[in-house]
Amino acid sequence: MGKWMNGYLEKLAANRRETSAGGGAQRIELQHRLGKLTARERIEYLADQGSFEELGSQVREFRFGRQGEAKPSPSDGVIMGHARVLGRPVMVYAMDFTVMSGSIGDQGIWKIAELIEMAGQQQMPVIGMFDSAGSRISFKNGYVGLNGMGRLMRNYCLYSGVIPQIALVLGPCTGPLAQVPVLADFLIINANTGFLWWGGDIASDDAGSAEFHMEKSGQCDLIADSDERAIDMVKQLLQFIPQNCWEKPVAAESTDDPERSEEALLDVMPDDPKFTYDIHEIIDLIVDNGEFFELKADFAPNLVTGFARFDGMVTGIAASNPDELSGIMEPDASDKYDRFIMFLDAFNIPLLTLSDTPAYPPGDKWERRGVIRHGAKNLHGYSHLTNPKVTLVLRRSYGGSNIVMGCSKMGPDFIYGWPTAEFAPTGPESIVQAVFHKELEKARQDDNYDEVYNFFLSILKEHFSVMTMGKMFTTYYTVHEVIDPRETRPRIVKALRACINKCEKMPQKRRFVKPA
Repeated sequence: MGKWMNGYLEKLAANRRETSAGGGAQRIELQHRLGKLTARERIEYLADQGSFEELGSQVREFRFGRQGEAKPSPSDGVIMGHARVLGRPVMVYAMDFTVMSGSIGDQGIWKIAELIEMAGQQQMPVIGMFDSAGSRISFKNGYVGLNGMGRLMRNYCLYSGVIPQIALVLGPCTGPLAQVPVLADFLIINANTGFLWWGGDIASDDAGSAEFHMEKSGQCDLIADSDERAIDMVKQLLQFIPQNCWEKPVAAESTDDPERSEEALLDVMPDDPKFTYDIHEIIDLIVDNGEFFELKADFAPNLVTGFARFDGMVTGIAASNPDELSGIMEPDASDKYDRFIMFLDAFNIPLLTLSDTPAYPPGDKWERRGVIRHGAKNLHGYSHLTNPKVTLVLRRSYGGSNIVMGCSKMGPDFIYGWPTAEFAPTGPESIVQAVFHKELEKARQDDNYDEVYNFFLSILKEHFSVMTMGKMFTTYYTVHEVIDPRETRPRIVKALRACINKCEKMPQKRRFVKPA
């Protein structure tokens, strides 16, 4: 090697030392005192050992301080590159809070924008870890940074549905930057250190917290109690999703009998239809080894969503939960449902719908919240699904909820019903009141109201029962088959196997326009 190279190598080595040191020992110590890993520690914990290859390590902020001295900005506060996670290639970036409190400068934002495009072109998932005070207000030529922010957001949107996008908020994330993790497919927040906020006044103690975004805004999918636990959740999530939209999720070796009959399913549903039950009990009994990876657990809990496996096959589950608001499809549940089924369709993941829900909620309160618009959005979304779809009606399937939950003529591949299933234009109780109001009024005068009401209700419920309506297959098309609850798991497994090579074509169009 010529001596002329020594000077360049020494400069490179010095830059690398500066880069690896981040904001310095004091800032790293402060990061640890705050209960957070550094950006490099987070990537090291995520990536398979020795697999991370850094990109853009030489990047620095192109500016000078007020006194003319150079302002250090190692990697411009963004550590990024490609790695393997559980053997799978991914793109990953992490904002370095030890460098200017993780504030995003014009070089750092362009680094991330470029990485998203690289991930999209190379068709691999992208994982972003946010720990930033927001935009670097003082950076020179601020318009350049805003330009980069715009390009970053555009790239996230352009590659949505092409590659899986996972975001972790492990520290503060504020201002325009707060939109970026919400653009991702899945958002994980550290409950102890994460803070997501656009800006403006804070009016409540929980504002911007993980709990706030899980229970109220619905923007958070998973909550962790540490950086390590949040990253572990990423690894769990990756096991259910493919590399890109052109692939299917990888099936795993199953240790659970696909033909397993489950006697306990006969005891989950109460004898009296007025009483509720927890849908988790049914899910746990039918999926492989009782393992269910739930998303948005505390947002609209009347609808349960998450991933599971059936004989090793990855499946997304959307299930009414009668234990919460009777399982109604109110606006929050509709939003939760729509986003979930769209992700499944984009990445070729089968959908299993478990339906036990009354009609959409009526009344002024729900109308003001746009219940009609949300219901229309669900109809629009389900109609465009081309992934395998299996529906199981457990008990109630009333009104518009019947349609959006994969019944009627909405195009599911297989529809099964338990003998307890009922199909009706609205709740039978409401129909009794509307149709037999004269008879009920007379019964009230004769002091035998309950007797008369229950008589008419029993007639209607018998008429709406799947055991009656199922006799007219082509007329009503309620289910393909009524099944013994104990057969639920084997039926689902066989249906998913039958759909494994499904190819459904939509009408040719440029785009579709969703209801507002």
